[in-house]
Amino acid sequence: KGHPYSLTAAAGDLIGGSPAFSGLFHDEPSVESLNAMELDVSSVGNHEFDEGVTELLRMQDGGCHPVDGCYFAGETYPGADFKWLAANVQNAAGDTPLPPYWVKEVHGVKVGFIGMTLEATDTLVAAAGIVGWNFLDEAETANALVPILKGEGVEAIVVLLHEGGSQTPPPGAVDACVGISGPIVAINDALDPEIDALI
Repeated sequence: KGHPYSLTAAAGDLIGGSPAFSGLFHDEPSVESLNAMELDVSSVGNHEFDEGVTELLRMQDGGCHPVDGCYFAGETYPGADFKWLAANVQNAAGDTPLPPYWVKEVHGVKVGFIGMTLEATDTLVAAAGIVGWNFLDEAETANALVPILKGEGVEAIVVLLHEGGSQTPPPGAVDACVGISGPIVAINDALDPEIDALI
């Protein structure tokens, strides 16, 4: 509040695996809460695919649930006000179900956000909902987008990635970041040096 150039970003798992209050309504309350918090952008996480790509698109764009319909007479679920990004989720044609990146101009500077889920998402969700979609290497995907974003005049690149690591010894102090290990380390090491932040 009071900082006009601040942005609120997330890195996935905003829906799915939810408390009953949200899950009973197919996570529409979660998205409406995030809208109220004025979330700007998020990557997808593996839980965004719990009910499949088609339902994820409904969560983004709005509409009534295909089985349960609309929950309140005359009120259609409006969808997310923020952008979900899915750069490393592609079909055979190389298309993504959601945008791979989002560009925001902040005080005259273009900032690009690349959003991705972990490459292993297809081992964590039901196969029926992701038929025809591939989950690609995170670093390779981000690096391929760098020249595209630079070509659009982007001066800073932020990767929103739904992947983590652990510290030694676990759990450790939250902000200590001592002895970080896990998949995120290798991904970070493989990123193009022109990428300014990995979140």
